[in-house]
Amino acid sequence: MRRHWKVLTALGAVILVIAVAVVLLNPPAPAAKQDDPSQLQASGKFGFPVSGIKIGEGGTKTASDGKTITGYNGSCDSAAQAAANYTHLIEDVNVSTWAQQKKILTEVGQQGPWVEKTSYKGDLLTTAKDLSNGSFDGGWFYRTDVAAGGLYRVASCEQKKNAVVQVFFGAVGANVQTAPSAFFKTATFELVWDGDWKISDAAIVANGQDFGGRVKDSGPMSVGTNMEDEATPVLRDDLVNAFFKDISREGWVEYANAKR
Repeated sequence: MRRHWKVLTALGAVILVIAVAVVLLNPPAPAAKQDDPSQLQASGKFGFPVSGIKIGEGGTKTASDGKTITGYNGSCDSAAQAAANYTHLIEDVNVSTWAQQKKILTEVGQQGPWVEKTSYKGDLLTTAKDLSNGSFDGGWFYRTDVAAGGLYRVASCEQKKNAVVQVFFGAVGANVQTAPSAFFKTATFELVWDGDWKISDAAIVANGQDFGGRVKDSGPMSVGTNMEDEATPVLRDDLVNAFFKDISREGWVEYANAKR
């Protein structure tokens, strides 16, 4: 009996050694990082990966307007959400809320030349008397619908340090010469971490600004495409193909709640 138990014990030890060796030689694959677009398996309607993150989420607080989401956790995913949630601050123009909107820019952004550049359009439209009758739906000159575009591209990111994120969004605009009509654009944000994601630079990158070489191109936009709709339309294959005609699709990802 003893001899039998010795054999079983020795056999068990051999099996244990083999098992350990197998684990050491074949370590489990590391878990995919949530922020890595290459790990996104789902494919959207237009062939872009679909993220799990949503527009209108990502933060735990709001700015003093009770609308703009703040309080992010510093991850690269949250940088993509912050960029989406800040887009209205650099594109929306409404006569009655413009002053408050500029105030929110100082809450979620750092002072710099970008503030004047992104505010110029709103300052002009909300103070020029000859343009005041060109607004629509109660004082709007420009009104964004980020989910209508629903795409983002993280050009660079180091969590809780800095990030450059592009956001493709839809909007409706009008002035005294034109009726309201839809359009699509790309906004680019440079964000820095200061206890929260703060805007340190922002632009509609149509003027060649490349954010220190981190932005590959200006991103898709509807310039040159007939957009007579009075409300931002749901994207179609022909629109996407036109917007990306000379623009790279590399790196673009859909927000989980993009309108499709």
